[in-house]
Amino acid sequence: MKAVKVLLIDDDEDDYILTKEIFNDIPQKENYSLSWINNYEEGINAMLKSHYDIYLVDYRLGKYTGLDLLKEAIKSNVGEPIIILTGKGDSKVDDEALQIGAADYLIKDKIDPYTIERSIRYALKHTFTLKALKESENKFKIIFERSKEPFLIIDSLGTIRDINEAGLKFFKYTREELSLIKGADLYANRKDNALFVQLMDEKGSTHDFETQLITKNKELKTVAISAFLQIDQHATEELYYCIVHDITNRKKEEKTIVDMEKLAVTERIVKGLSNEIRNPLSNINLSLEQLKLDLNTNDETINLYLNIIKTNFDKINLLVSNLVSSTQNRELNIQTKVLNHILEEVIIKTEDQLNNNLLKIDKEFNTTDITIDVDEEQIIQAIQNVFINAVEAGANYITVKTETHNNEIQILITDNGSGVAVEDQKRIFEPFYSSKPKSLGMGLANAQKILINHKGKINLDKSSNQGSTFSIYIPISNQIHLWNSL
Repeated sequence: MKAVKVLLIDDDEDDYILTKEIFNDIPQKENYSLSWINNYEEGINAMLKSHYDIYLVDYRLGKYTGLDLLKEAIKSNVGEPIIILTGKGDSKVDDEALQIGAADYLIKDKIDPYTIERSIRYALKHTFTLKALKESENKFKIIFERSKEPFLIIDSLGTIRDINEAGLKFFKYTREELSLIKGADLYANRKDNALFVQLMDEKGSTHDFETQLITKNKELKTVAISAFLQIDQHATEELYYCIVHDITNRKKEEKTIVDMEKLAVTERIVKGLSNEIRNPLSNINLSLEQLKLDLNTNDETINLYLNIIKTNFDKINLLVSNLVSSTQNRELNIQTKVLNHILEEVIIKTEDQLNNNLLKIDKEFNTTDITIDVDEEQIIQAIQNVFINAVEAGANYITVKTETHNNEIQILITDNGSGVAVEDQKRIFEPFYSSKPKSLGMGLANAQKILINHKGKINLDKSSNQGSTFSIYIPISNQIHLWNSL
């Protein structure tokens, strides 16, 4: 075992001799090596260089005091323990020494081999524990501050004790604003918060607890929370350490894949069903034509009934054709087009088709002529489907805004319709799903399919009884990058 290096800082040589004799009487004196310095300056210099494991500092050091030396050592981040040696009856000095940061204090008249050995041993052990705790706290602080994911510390009453920069950016709050709300206020559904607290109380931790959190600007975020419970040694306080994993995009992508698989299945079913319907329809049509020839009558009543059959046959045939067309995955005819021109065409077609003089469409287009590589006919149909969806929801005002984000163009379509009910929002891109009685439920499903085929996407950003906002993303044309590289 390596001997503990002890430095006595005392301006009285007689005290050093007495202290040395005490150390010689320690049962395991070979475990300790005592040195002596008799002035303040050399003492603080030795401390700053960390030459010793522990320091015994006399209260009186010429024009200085042991407390002056202790303060300077603490200020300079000296990590080794310091024991103050005081005279008899200096209780105020003893208390002050402990408050400043001394590991212990010893009254000179009561020092013996057992007392001083015990004090040194306990001081070293306590300092080692504090160092380990400090290192652990520093590591946690680094992880907490540098984590790219939101990290919150919340107490059992729901008070947000701390949050890292990533968390502030995620929730869009300032620290001052978060201090005024509770952790439960961040949940879109407070029942989820109650379930989270229950899990933490029962198990002490949770992994990938899925829920939806809400930001300051009312944006819903799907997350997976990993957390653990920490209780202090006196069992007076419980803290939840929560790491928030944002899985919003992952969930949207998973849902998109599911919706596309549903569309593929729907396409196969519709094709099979259309064949089953068209075969008897063809027989009905042939029979009807033959019946007209055989009867060859001028009877108005008979001809009226024949015309009714023919008209309804044509309607069913058209419905089947439209159904097949709406689910069919057509080959893309990709060409480079100017986005603003496409949006202008969508607006014209929508206004002509709906013949709705009350519908107002406000344009906030990017002034730059941004080009996209698309099948113009299909992309117009996809955007028009969003417009028609808004009109079917009772909208008479639509705003179309374009923004660029890296290599994508974002088309924001906001309407003032009745919005999408919360329970319907997860299903609006499913084929044949619609809350509108006269809708086939294929408009948004087809829009999503077309955009995915163009390596783009469509999201419902927000919706309420005051309207909805859809975001469409389309990659900017490769031509832009080719011209920039020349």
